[in-house]
Amino acid sequence: MSTYLIEQISQTPNITILPHTQVREACGGNSLEAVVIQREGQAPEKHPARALFVFIGAKPSTEWICDLAICDPKGYLLTGRDLVADPRYPTAWRQAREPYLLETCVPGLFAAGDGRAGAMARVASAVGEGSMAIKFVHQYLDE
Repeated sequence: MSTYLIEQISQTPNITILPHTQVREACGGNSLEAVVIQREGQAPEKHPARALFVFIGAKPSTEWICDLAICDPKGYLLTGRDLVADPRYPTAWRQAREPYLLETCVPGLFAAGDGRAGAMARVASAVGEGSMAIKFVHQYLDE
């Protein structure tokens, strides 16, 4: 999470941060009216609420693929030009062509969204990258 955003949130009096808390239930009719939350080791509690923002963290869940594809030190998949700039690239990439924009070091394996190094970490960007990846998949299959 960006430092400026952490600062802004911590200085906003009507925002409460509840780490290690699970949302058990969202209550309301046509809109959110309350949430039932449970903090570690405590009983569930119902609180009035008009909005709920869930922040699940800023660490990519790429552990399962980092042995196959090249990831940066934080675990983000390297693709395209970022991959080419990495010192491991010459030994990992065995194709005559350079990787496509969203292609990992495994030919035909593409990454889009928050798990990709350099991604904007926004839903709209991830959707756009996913659409772009389809174009590259077609190019790869035409080879």
